[in-house]
Amino acid sequence: MGISSLVPFSLVSGQLGLNIYLVSPTQGVAGQRVNVQGTIDTTNGTYELYMGSRLVATSKSEGFYVNANFTVPELPAADYTITLRDVARKENATETFTIAMGYSIAAIAPLPPAQLQEGTSIALNVTLTGANQGTTYYANVTIKLPGPLETEYSRLMTLTPASQTGTARAEVTFPSSEFQPSGSVTNFTGTYSAFFNKTSSLASSQFFVGFTDASQYYRGESVSIRAVGYGANQSATIRIVSRKTGSNVYTSNVSASSEGIINAIWAVPNDAPLGLYEATIAPEGIAKAIVDSQNFTLPGYPVRIRALSLAGVAVPNMLVEAVDQATNEVYSGTSGDDGIATINLEKGGANITAYWNEVKVGAASLTVAGDSTHDLVCSLINLKIVVKDKNGFLIPFVSLNITYSYTTTKQGSSRIGSALGQTDISGTFILDSVLPGIDYTINASLYKAVFNAVNNTYTNIPAVPTHEIVVTLPSHFLSLTVLDYNMKGLPDARVALSEQTSGTFYAASTNDAGTASVEVSFGKYQLRIYKDNILLNETSIEIFSETERAIRCVLYNLRVSVLVVDYFGQPIPNVKVDFRGPDQVQRSNTTLRDGTATFSNVVGGNAQLVAYPSGIETYEAITLNVDSPTAVQIRLGKYILLGSALVEASLFVAAVIILSIVIMLAILELYRRKKSALPAHKAKTVPNQK
Repeated sequence: MGISSLVPFSLVSGQLGLNIYLVSPTQGVAGQRVNVQGTIDTTNGTYELYMGSRLVATSKSEGFYVNANFTVPELPAADYTITLRDVARKENATETFTIAMGYSIAAIAPLPPAQLQEGTSIALNVTLTGANQGTTYYANVTIKLPGPLETEYSRLMTLTPASQTGTARAEVTFPSSEFQPSGSVTNFTGTYSAFFNKTSSLASSQFFVGFTDASQYYRGESVSIRAVGYGANQSATIRIVSRKTGSNVYTSNVSASSEGIINAIWAVPNDAPLGLYEATIAPEGIAKAIVDSQNFTLPGYPVRIRALSLAGVAVPNMLVEAVDQATNEVYSGTSGDDGIATINLEKGGANITAYWNEVKVGAASLTVAGDSTHDLVCSLINLKIVVKDKNGFLIPFVSLNITYSYTTTKQGSSRIGSALGQTDISGTFILDSVLPGIDYTINASLYKAVFNAVNNTYTNIPAVPTHEIVVTLPSHFLSLTVLDYNMKGLPDARVALSEQTSGTFYAASTNDAGTASVEVSFGKYQLRIYKDNILLNETSIEIFSETERAIRCVLYNLRVSVLVVDYFGQPIPNVKVDFRGPDQVQRSNTTLRDGTATFSNVVGGNAQLVAYPSGIETYEAITLNVDSPTAVQIRLGKYILLGSALVEASLFVAAVIILSIVIMLAILELYRRKKSALPAHKAKTVPNQK
């Protein structure tokens, strides 16, 4: 049978081959729905599904995934092969499905609201599916009368299946003389039960018999009454009672015909209220085994009231009340997201009233003639809230907290309403379908700070489709003092401010004292300070009121001291030193006797220092990041200072080595000469001994 997974195969990626993974259910009867899931080898390919040799479904896969539904065809009961065919590859996957025998019995009743009346016959379809050809089948059809009588009548029928489909159908009429015991009738109001072989519980159904010709009516229609089973010329009283009001709407004294049949007609009056009605027939003398009593309804016609604002926008959650002019009965409904409230009303005039949060906002009169739709324009407006700065620039993403008070129509009580919103990219927020003629308080905020608290009430809202309220973003002065590293005012510095939400931009320049004043809108800004197009400082600043700030640019007016030394670390005077900072301005200086060169008023950042020894076609360069007063050393490692001259270190070392060798050779030569100059030792004589 394959596998059944908790993970939908539609979520499986990749080719899984040609397979059937699920057949649900694995057995059934003709007419039953079956689901087959699996995969084929062709992505988005055409597949066919067969029950035996009969094509039951065809479609395209979703990727490789197949999810097909089909109805079990009429075939004799047996095991059948379900075949999933990949049309492009002409390959198949198979599984087994069992068709079982099916049974049904159903009354052929009039379409509602029409209904069977007492004393009439009804036809029932008796159906057997999955039968085998050449086999005779029998159906014991049983009809049980309504309670409390519940008498049963049965009839045995022969069913012969069709040779190809295995389906046998027969139609039986009740009551008839074929049912036993004799005396079958439909003389009683109530629910009848029908069974296909009741003892085996193969199939069952129910049908209703009444004494009115329908189960529902409308004003002006006639209720046709037919009741049977009474005595010849027996007197009876017909009474119809409104279950809603408890009052009699119709009473008539009648007599049965010589055949015991009571016939009557009641015309539904034009002021009949909607709802459930109970009809009863009370005979004089002997009563029927089951009392004639049944219900019917006056449901009214569905009338759809579409509530619209003055702007033509559908208004949801509106209470719509309809007063039936004939009865003064009130019916109500609530509008959905489409603005439509459906109310069942009967023929005639109706007064319609719409309520917004218990405030009457619309009224109209209409004539109901049937199922219909009507528009009701209500005194509700769109409130368009626009946030701008003093220059007219629209401000997006402003949070709006809206409150309002109003008085209800029915109770006369005070209510408070509220709404939250945010302006869109165009600086606008629209509050749909609200009351005109009342006051609104709108607290607008950026960065959780309300900026219009002293001017947040809006009155005299007119009843127009859309009323625009402009909320002005206030402006404040920013007094800025720009200081260099030494806390001195920085003149001619350029100040740039960019609002972080709206992107509004402002610019100013400092005076000789390093101060600048600029009027900017309420907000949070990215503040940048430039000098000669060099960014000296960047920070954020909140301007929610008049603001004074001092900004120190620690990268401006720095001092860089350079010490140039030789191989042995000796200071070298008269060396030209070039300094190039982020401003790309080259400054030059010459080292003093102590080997130092000083650069003042330096702009911090990435810088380059280059030392040029005098009279030598070479240089030494270094890079550094200057973020404070800095002292740096440049070592001319190839040179050694001898007196006032620079000598290449390699030559100096070679000279030292040669001198050392010369000295060593001289010492050795001197030693040799001293040794050669010493006198020879005299021979020692020994006297003769006599």
